This record gives sequence, C-alpha cells and structure tokens, in this order.
Amino acid sequence: MMEDARDIPKKHHLEEDDHDDHDSVDDGGQGSTRKRHRVRLSCLECRRRKLSCSRELPCDRCIKSGTPERCTYESRPGGPAPGPLPTTSTSTTATTATAVARHTFNPSENPFVSFVTEGRRPSGNQHPTRQNVDGAVLKDAARDHERIRKLELEVAQLRNALAKQSPMDGSTIAASPSTNREATKDTPPTAWVPSAAPFIDPDRVARLKASENAICIKNRYCGPHNAWSSLKEITGISHFMKETADEWLRPLNIQKKDREKRKKDREARATEPEPTLESFLPSKEETDSLVTVYLDQFEQLHRIVHIPTFRKEYDSFWDPNYTRPASFTALVLSMISVSCCLRMQTSGQFIGLKSSGHAMAEKWVKACDSWLNQQSYKHRKLVHYQVECLLYLARKVNIIKKKRFWITTGGLVRDAVTIGLHRDPDTLSVDISPYNKEMRRRIWSTVVEFDLQTSFDLGAPTFISQIHIDVNAPRNIDDASFDENSTELPLSRPRTEYTFSSYAHFSRQSLPVRLELYKILAGPPVELDWEQVLQYTDMITHEIDALPAWDLESDKSSGVSHKPSLAYTLLHIQLRQFLIPLHQPFLKLRRNQSKYQTSEFIYYTAARDLVLMHHRLFQKGFRTLYFLREDSISAAMNLCNIALLQPKGSTSLINCNNKETLQLIEKCIALKEDRVLRCGNNDPWGYSSMCAAYGLIETHLGLKTPEAAKAQAAERFIALHFKLLSYQVPLEEQQEMQPDGVAQQLNPAHNEPSSMNAYSADTSVATTQLGSTSLHRDGMPLSIPWSTPMTDPSQLLIPNPDFNFDVLGSDLNDLWGDFTATDFL
Repeated sequence: MMEDARDIPKKHHLEEDDHDDHDSVDDGGQGSTRKRHRVRLSCLECRRRKLSCSRELPCDRCIKSGTPERCTYESRPGGPAPGPLPTTSTSTTATTATAVARHTFNPSENPFVSFVTEGRRPSGNQHPTRQNVDGAVLKDAARDHERIRKLELEVAQLRNALAKQSPMDGSTIAASPSTNREATKDTPPTAWVPSAAPFIDPDRVARLKASENAICIKNRYCGPHNAWSSLKEITGISHFMKETADEWLRPLNIQKKDREKRKKDREARATEPEPTLESFLPSKEETDSLVTVYLDQFEQLHRIVHIPTFRKEYDSFWDPNYTRPASFTALVLSMISVSCCLRMQTSGQFIGLKSSGHAMAEKWVKACDSWLNQQSYKHRKLVHYQVECLLYLARKVNIIKKKRFWITTGGLVRDAVTIGLHRDPDTLSVDISPYNKEMRRRIWSTVVEFDLQTSFDLGAPTFISQIHIDVNAPRNIDDASFDENSTELPLSRPRTEYTFSSYAHFSRQSLPVRLELYKILAGPPVELDWEQVLQYTDMITHEIDALPAWDLESDKSSGVSHKPSLAYTLLHIQLRQFLIPLHQPFLKLRRNQSKYQTSEFIYYTAARDLVLMHHRLFQKGFRTLYFLREDSISAAMNLCNIALLQPKGSTSLINCNNKETLQLIEKCIALKEDRVLRCGNNDPWGYSSMCAAYGLIETHLGLKTPEAAKAQAAERFIALHFKLLSYQVPLEEQQEMQPDGVAQQLNPAHNEPSSMNAYSADTSVATTQLGSTSLHRDGMPLSIPWSTPMTDPSQLLIPNPDFNFDVLGSDLNDLWGDFTATDFL
C-alpha cells in the first residue's frame, strides 16, 4: 500500500513529460499538426532511462547511480541542453537552491485548504551527498533562480499589458486562435495581481505603494471576482476614463487631491510622540527587564518583531533628545504587557483576585488598544500589525476578555488576508525587499497559529481552512543573518540547527494535517469509524516523528539565548492534543468491545505526555507555554475522566498506575497555582475543578473517604485564596493601580489577614496552620505554602464563619462554581 502510494507521483511525472512530448494541436483547421515544444521537466538522463526524476540538479536518481555529472536539463524549447556539471570536488554535493530553500512541508490533499509549494519534504534518510552542500554553489544557484523568476514574471506582465492595448476608440482587439495558442504555450502561469486605481497602471501602483510603505502592507488584496478585478479586464476603459477626465471634468475646475501633501502630513504625524502613552511607561530598568523576558522567550515561538531592528531603535528610545514615535511607544507598551506577570514573584501584591502585575498589564493593553483604534486603517504599516498581535498575546497571557479570544484571532486572520499576507509576496509586487518578504511570512505564520489554537480551545471552526495559501513558511534563520538593507535572504539552516524561527518554520510542516483534523473535529458532524481514527492517529504520529530533534540541554547554559525546549515542546503538544478528542468517543465503548482498549492507552498517554512536557519546562524555569495555553486544566480533566472509567478493583494498566495519575494531577495543580500567584485567579473555575477532580479520584480509588476528600479539596482551595488575601495592596495604593482609575472598595480590616484564619482556632480540634508550613509533594517545586496533609482522615477542619470571600471581590459561586450535579460519592 505504501509503495503504491509512493509510485503515484512518479507516474504523474512520467505522464506529464510524455504529454509535453506528444501533445499536438490543430493549426487553423488545415489538418496539419504541430508539436508543442515545451521544456521537459525531467533530466535527460532519467528520460533516457525512462525513470522518475526528482527534478533537482543533480536529481536524486543520478546521485544514487553515481553519475551526477550526467544530470542535465533542457534550457529552452528546441534549444540545446546545458552542459554537464563540472567534475569537481563539489559536483556530487551541489544541489539547486530551490530544493534547499524550499520549505519542508508537503501538504496533503484537502478540499478545504490548498497550498502552492515548490518543494517536497526531505525524507529523514536523505542521501548523504545531498546533506553536505557546498554553500557557495547553493548561494549562486539561489541568486540565479530568483533572478530568473523575476524576469519570467516581468515578461509575463509585459506580454499581458501588450495584449490588452486597444485603439483610441476603445474597441477591443480580438485575439486569433493562433495568438491564444502562442500565449498558452510561451507564457508561464502567473498569479493574479491585486488591482488598484483605474487611472494608473496596476504595476506602477504596486511599486509606488511598496516604496511608500516599507512592507507594502497598504496593498488591498481582492479576489478575482471582485469588482475592481472585473474592471481591469475591460480593455480600453482606463484610457477612456482618463481622456474623459482630461477633456470634460478638469476644465470645470474640479479640485484634485494633493496626495503628496497628505503623504507628508501622515509621515510627520507618525513621528510625533504621544504623551498619553508615554505616561504609562515604567522606569527604564523595569522596562528593560520586561523587554528582555519577552524577546528571550516569546519571540522564540511567535515571530512578531525583527530583534536587531527593534533593539536598534529601542537603544535610542530612552535618549532625552530622541523624539519617541507614538507607534514605537505603543509597541514597547504592548510588548511589556505580555511579560509583566511572568517576571512577578509569587509574593507579589494583589488587588482582589488579580495581581498588581495583571492590573498594570490590563492598563497598558487598554491604552494601546485605544491608540490603535484611532489610527487610519487605510494607511496602516507593519508596526500597527505588530502591536495588534502583541495585544492579543497580552490578553491571552493575562486572560483579559477570554470569551473574545476566538473573535479577536478571526479578526487578525481577516486583516492579514485583506493585505495579502497569505499570498506569495512576489505575486503582489516585485519591489518588496527580502527583509519585508520575510516579515510578511512571519506575521502570517503568527496569526495562523493564534487562530488555530484558539479554535481548538473553543472547539470552533477556523477560517484558515477556507483560504488558499501560497506563501512559504518563514525561513529557519536567525535575525542576525539579515536586516532591512539585505539584498537577499540567507538559505534556511539545516533541520538539526535550532534558530529563533525554527518553530515558525517547522510548524508549517504539520499545518495541512492539523487543518484536516480541525475540519473533522469542529466542522459538520462526522461519525468516524475505528479505522479512520487509527488512520488519523497514524498521520499525527508520522508528523511527530518528522519533527527535528535538537539538543534540549543547551538552553541550560548560561549566556545562551537559544531555548530549543520551548519550540520542541510546542511543536509536539500542538500535534498530541488532537489524539485526545479523536479517541474520546471510544472510551465508553471499551467495556463492550476489547479492541477499543487501544483508545484508552492512546488517550491516557497523550494526556500524560502533555503534563510531563509542561512540567519539564516548569522545572527549567520556563513559564511561557502554560501561560499561553490551557493544557494543565484540560490534561487534569482528561486524566480524571480516564481514571473514573476504570472499574474498581480493575487490574488494567491505567488503574495500576493510579498513583502516577494522582502525581500528574498534582503537577497540573502546581502549574495552575504558580500562575494564580503571579497573575491572579482570572479563571477561578479552572482551579476549583482541578481540586475537585483530585478529590474525586481519591474517593474512586478508595484512598480516602468522601468526607476526607471533600475536606482536603476545600483546604487546598481556601489555602490559596487565603494567601491572595495576605498579599492585598493597601487601600491608598489601589487608586493608582486600578486600570480604570476607580479604587476597589475593600474593608481596611481585610488588609490584615494575620488576624483572620479560614478555620477556627479551637485547640481541641486538630487544625492546620495556613501560610507557614510548606507542603513537599514528591519532589514537586513549591508553589505556595499550605498545610501539611492530616495523618488521621477522621480529624476534619472546622470552618470559621467569619471568613468571607467578599474580601477578594467575589463570592463562592464565582470561585468554586455552582455545579448542582457534582457529587463526590
């Protein structure tokens, strides 16, 4: 089966080449036939041997046969083939740049999403001679390939422009069948170029916009069925409208827009400072620290800024003689709002349920969002889209307006589509610089990952599956290897070499598979049978095995900014997460059919792997991923679900590992506690549900009585919120820290938690001291101190009726939840 599937593309290549040789057309009804001389895509040696060809220079088959010097191709229709490769030390190792620079994913067929890609994914057992590539040869080949591609595009555009010229009366020149055949034969297929103003040539408009805006971000992308696209197809209408305006309208003294003056005014306003935004800036030392945290961790996952370019401008940002542009001030504020809570200590100050860091981040997000809404949507630049991406990232990390995440990411995708970020930059304008092309790819990759993960968390469909995407993935290169003045981009680094862009580069590899899974899980209801689920499981496993393996211990070295553990973990998690919903419908069928036992193992292993990978990062001090994702909550719920489905007394492997299951849920709770003590309990039901799940499993396994499990869950819950109470900000300081400027009305007595305990101080009952004794839980890193577990389950805590959750600005239902159907028994 697998071998037959591999033979399909080979047969396709041979049939395509044969079609190029033997296809003939009828010339003017004369009965004579004429061969269509098109360039053969396979090399001459493979054609002579009648074998499939990889269409590279030298191709794979010529390398394997030991004759790479014989690998030659036709250069033009009817022309002589280029000479053989020079027999040098590099002749057997040189490959064409298109094979190396092309990206490593090979999209599967999917009716909902289409990709245009030049290459194929290199196999893991690639020929050794192709892995040792001479850099100079590749660089020269890449330059030649890029130059030929640009020349072909310009020739095609000129030919189309000449074909559409019309006489002065506006009549259309009819093309003869022979003319159409010549155009079909010689003109390479070109992508549609967005139309522009009717009075100016579209190519000129694209060049003007590219020079006016560094990233050509102002271009409006319109599909082929748009009204302006139809207008462009009408031959002669542009000349007709221009002559009408010159002869009949301008004599009437109808004023014309002074575009140059407007442009200068916009540029002048863009360099002006914004005092309102600058008033929110913290001190230089604090800002430097927060910026470093963001660039050191988040930029290794989602590429939004070019780090050397940002640092160059940031170095001048604190110069007293430097005029801070409002856009860059907003960029800095939105950036530090992402990393504000990660830098906080677990003993920070709190306002109600939220930390002071969260209050500051919320204030910065609100200010930047207000500034962004005041900017002209028509004249947006790269920095505006960078600020927009950072603001979403800040909301995600700090859990601000959680119910709007999916709507926000959908808006980001639509904004990106309207400026054509999903299209190859070469199809939009030939004047976009290499630096700007790469930044377009990075912004698009970031927006795509934002929307995909938000859609998965909500279980909602994604707009990405409906878009035709032909933009390549960001290259696997570090920012130091190119800048705004670069004339060409360096080639992607090898798979084994980690860079800051490795996640964005290799995440594209699994995008087709993930989109197909999104379509199944969030699209119209589809009943998958067992065989289909196993096929999708195999697809996911194949993508996981294709991921590169980096040295994960290198990020422990001091002074090393590269942290491959972050990218490695996220690449694995975003694939393994699909195994849980795929196999979940078959868990309850396990009791009746033993074949579904495989689903139990896959389901349990996937949830276990998610916890262990997050815990490994937590031990290294990386909190980025569990601030960005909700895996700790979902994994805890899934582990509880699979544990409760095991019959009591069962000797199944999952039931025998019940102690490990409890330890895994403990790890999830520790991750959640650390986040609560840094950011605040912005998602209170998540923590309460995890506490309840832990107690429910203990009851199911018979480790505790229902009463003892309930008491332990309540004790854990109260201990965390009692500590939040002990860190409350004094009332006089809350006015400055509230994002809306309104102080939260707290009783002054609430700022003295030392005089209050959640439990009574009756010495006749064995009570637990809160906030002073650290609980050591099987080598777990300590997140908060709480009481040591009671050795005697019969000794229960007596609640103190004076304790009230109103001191935290909330009530019990907001924190724990009012689940009437929840039962510990």
